[in-house]
Amino acid sequence: MLNYLAAYATAYAQQIRERSRREHVNGGYSTEMIAVTAFIVALALAALAILGPKVLAKINGVTL
Repeated sequence: MLNYLAAYATAYAQQIRERSRREHVNGGYSTEMIAVTAFIVALALAALAILGPKVLAKINGVTL
């Protein structure tokens, strides 16, 4: 009985490993995608650093 249980557990674990490999062939981000995302974030921060003070100056210049 224990032999059957061990064989079943081994076969079940093998099945889970195979299913996991099939589902996650390319599940993560590629290095290129991470680099492009970092570049876009850097551009957004640069635009905020350049335009932020100008917008604040316009806001402070408004009189009510």
